[in-house]
Amino acid sequence: MITIEFDSIQSMGFAVLTLIFGKWIINKFPKLEEYSLPPAIVGGLIFAILNTILRLANIMVFKIDTEYAMLFMVIYFTTIGFEASLQALVRAKTIVSKFLFVSVLAIFVQNILALALGKAFGIPGPLALLLGSPALVGGPGTAAAVSPSIEALGFDTATSVGVIAATLGIVLGSISGGPVASTAIKRHQLSAKDPDASANTGDRYKSHSQRQKMSGHRIAVMLYGTLVIIFLGIFLTKILNFFVGYLVGGISFPLYIGPMIVAATVRNISDARDKPILDDEALVFTSDISLNIFLSLTMVGLELWTILDMALPMLGIIALEAVITIAFARYLVFRMMGHNYDAAVMTAGFIGFGMGSSSNAMACMQQITTEYGPSPLAFLAVSIVGALFIDFVNTFVIYGFINFL
Repeated sequence: MITIEFDSIQSMGFAVLTLIFGKWIINKFPKLEEYSLPPAIVGGLIFAILNTILRLANIMVFKIDTEYAMLFMVIYFTTIGFEASLQALVRAKTIVSKFLFVSVLAIFVQNILALALGKAFGIPGPLALLLGSPALVGGPGTAAAVSPSIEALGFDTATSVGVIAATLGIVLGSISGGPVASTAIKRHQLSAKDPDASANTGDRYKSHSQRQKMSGHRIAVMLYGTLVIIFLGIFLTKILNFFVGYLVGGISFPLYIGPMIVAATVRNISDARDKPILDDEALVFTSDISLNIFLSLTMVGLELWTILDMALPMLGIIALEAVITIAFARYLVFRMMGHNYDAAVMTAGFIGFGMGSSSNAMACMQQITTEYGPSPLAFLAVSIVGALFIDFVNTFVIYGFINFL
């Protein structure tokens, strides 16, 4: 079998090629655009499937180095931090509390369902638990972090089970978040122009006064500033993890938490000034580019053939978990969040991080807002809950279940 291996720089270029291919496919097949599937997911998933077929046929396999995915992930989440205005948070505190509540409820639903289905399929409880919130709400990072505790109980395949389940969850969440939200928007005739939509309420949600036309200089200034924020923010992440690790061993925040907090601080300083120091229009370019490259790198790096080596019961449980999570989002999250346009966008975000990762949540929401209009409130609520709260809560709940078992 031929092995074609790309280094980290080549992999980044190849990921961009799949992104361009994904855009072409979506333009070629309007149905995909109708369901708001991100181009990075479409192009990357097609490649991942093709790579799996070639490997199983013993013809060739592509080895992708996703080293730079972390960089673009941190850049993107730093730009999300620039949206965390205290002015907006005060107005959004009720929505954030509700969204956190339904997210925590989803953790318990996923874990209880995983244990019940695992028992029905004959999968030991600790391994079955990995198919719940560790893999879905938690994603690959949480699944990998929790697995050693499961292995210590005598289940040597825990890491493989958890990471593979999380990988499948990412794929399912990526392709379902947009369509579910898009269907809700069309069925209820919702719009970003509705009177109760966050894009039309409050000065914070309106763009700052128009500056001169977009230029490379404006984009460069915001990109340079973002990189400086990341430099400073990572020190904060390390400090937080030191103290959290000292108090509760084995728990740590993701790398981008510090940069997000520093970016949020800069945002509020900017809001307090007569002349803002942040250029929101230019930041959009940095945000879009970093998210698309990060997602593309993640997708082309998927090794789907590893899923085929797992038992069918595991795949069945993940599929059923996905169906329940989608139904939970569509009929509970959407209604509790207000049954309006912002609620529909938050539904897409919930499915994104409820079955894989916060980056999927942002991608699903961005795809919806690109097509139907902005929803600052949805991005604020999902980023606060998905990045700052849910991983912390999820870890404690998971270890509570492990101790119970």
